[in-house]
Amino acid sequence: MSFVQPLTWIVKAIPRAPKRAGLLMRLYYRWQENFMPAGHAAAALLMFSMFVGMVPGFWAAWIFCGIDFLFILTLVPSLFLTSRKNKVMAGEVVVPPAFEGGETTLTVTVTAANKMDAVSVGCFRMDPSIKCEEPDLRPLAMGEVANLQCRLRVGNRGAYLVPKVAVIVPEVQGMLRYAATVGKAELLVFPRPVKILSFSFLTSGASGVVFAPLLMPSLMRGMDFVGVREYREGDSLRDLHHKAFARYGRPFTKEFETERGAGAVLVLDTTARGLREKMNLEPLVRLAAGIGLWLLERGTLGRFFIGNEEVPLVSADGGVSLLESLARIPRAGLYRQKAPPKKTWSPAARPTGPVLRLGLEPELNALVHKQIVVDMRHGAQPAESPSDDVLFLHSVPAEVSL
Repeated sequence: MSFVQPLTWIVKAIPRAPKRAGLLMRLYYRWQENFMPAGHAAAALLMFSMFVGMVPGFWAAWIFCGIDFLFILTLVPSLFLTSRKNKVMAGEVVVPPAFEGGETTLTVTVTAANKMDAVSVGCFRMDPSIKCEEPDLRPLAMGEVANLQCRLRVGNRGAYLVPKVAVIVPEVQGMLRYAATVGKAELLVFPRPVKILSFSFLTSGASGVVFAPLLMPSLMRGMDFVGVREYREGDSLRDLHHKAFARYGRPFTKEFETERGAGAVLVLDTTARGLREKMNLEPLVRLAAGIGLWLLERGTLGRFFIGNEEVPLVSADGGVSLLESLARIPRAGLYRQKAPPKKTWSPAARPTGPVLRLGLEPELNALVHKQIVVDMRHGAQPAESPSDDVLFLHSVPAEVSL
């Protein structure tokens, strides 16, 4: 691992916002919520004029500063009248989840109680890793129902609270704005899954014998026919759907309902004690997302654990329940915390299927058949497999072959 990687992680791990908002943060909130871009420029020009006026001989800057200050004072009654005149009724606040480094759109349903020349929606007091783009203003007629949208650019994985979702009404001069709070929302930022190109480690060696039958749909299917899907390598040829093959010109295979709980057991151990393990936590979560989706696509994921806690999976949601549980895993902090005691994975109910464990260090456990350990101390060196049961990954790129 190079020197740049730990330094980059430390910089990103520094908290960007205090736990409790003090006086300066409250002033910043007012600056952000009640000033339009033109108002930001006018206020910044006022402060710049005061700074220039301190230089001997630049007395004219104080004259301009006074004029600018009087102009800003005239905006206060205009903002007050704007807040008293315009009334809106807000409905549900909807914000779909996003992948880290991506975008999402927050939508608010509003009803105008009076005619409004310009209105928009905005999000404030959020985590600094989430950026809200300046929304477009639009007019509303009296009694009109509209969906106001705001685009959010997200950075890091996690479950974030949007403390203030507000309907924005600018005052007539376009310098200040009235932000009427309409509610709050939760934003889930999913980890970006690692694309699994191949997974030969899962079926290699003596411990892979228990995983091999799971990749053969004919050996684990039930009797109820569900539908058809495109043919994948390893599917039984006797399950080909000949009518779909003839119609679309490419092979399709029959899909049957599997027994509930049947399949592999995926265990994610997020215990991170030292600085090195904390740095490897996010690559581990992305790898878990990729492997979990890979198993779900093949219908072989029976149960999923984060530590000793089992996460209920919804088979028909396309992996959303899996990604949601990964998004809610707390991020590793920079400050030293009390190291959690080392515990061996021991679920309340003994698993009936083969167990694949993902962690930051290997673990001796009779219940675990195979383990993948993320250890990036050696930089971009290839994966190391000292045995058929344990695989060490020294790098987790966007696409990986295991």
